[in-house]
Amino acid sequence: MRLMPRSRRLTVSIALAAAALAIQPVLLEAILVAPHAVFMDHRSRTGQVFLVNTGDTPEEVSIDLKYGYPATDSTGTVFIKLIDQPDSTEPSAAAWIKAYPRRAVLAPGQRQVVRLLATPPAGLPDGEYWSRIIATSRGSKVAVVGGDSTVSAGLTLELRTIISLSYRKGAVHTGVSVTDLRANRHADSLEIWFGAERQGNAAFLGTLVYELVGEDGKPRDQWETPVAVYHPLSRRYVFPLDSVPDGRYTLRMRLTTARNDLDQRNILPAEPVTRSVDVETR
Repeated sequence: MRLMPRSRRLTVSIALAAAALAIQPVLLEAILVAPHAVFMDHRSRTGQVFLVNTGDTPEEVSIDLKYGYPATDSTGTVFIKLIDQPDSTEPSAAAWIKAYPRRAVLAPGQRQVVRLLATPPAGLPDGEYWSRIIATSRGSKVAVVGGDSTVSAGLTLELRTIISLSYRKGAVHTGVSVTDLRANRHADSLEIWFGAERQGNAAFLGTLVYELVGEDGKPRDQWETPVAVYHPLSRRYVFPLDSVPDGRYTLRMRLTTARNDLDQRNILPAEPVTRSVDVETR
């Protein structure tokens, strides 16, 4: 059997790495990126992101900006849709916001400040413009275990952290229109389909609160989840019904701009939206 040279390094995507790691248990260390959402304005045109190496080996990190936003697939699952070359109708800021430095090697425990500088085109209309900051770290080696010995195959993981960036100029406002609300029992869970479209010239950031109310008017259960509406979406939620007896209920939905995970000063105000739908859990 011909052995692979020890010096050879292979870079694999996180999806491929996840499949390979199912065979052997390993501990992955990644770069901590903070905050998880960046807000910039046209007056200062600057921002910053912090990188922290939480592992015990050096990590090489690269920073890229690409246009993207949350979207949903046919199953109602949210994913980040990245577009390499957005057309002129998309509010992309990716082309005119730069990161400094774009690459860095962080020693264990080291913190690095990445500064963001915007140079928007002249005559940029008022509104909110979007990008995604992609932090890619390389340096977490995987040890391949065989028998009672450990052989290093030189495999290097590539881990990506994607956070949002919003750039605001002038008068910005937001709102949301609920286009769909359906609910039914599926096995031992409540399946909810929620559709929404953004109103205004900025993304809607808020929180969805679902409350299941019995025929006697008493709440039986409640669920809360953050939501971001950039483009029209159709999202599927599944919540457990373990503690809910069979019967007829009303599902009440309330959508507000309150967010526990973000500085409320960065959240644009909008009128709350409420809806309700009947549900049978038999």
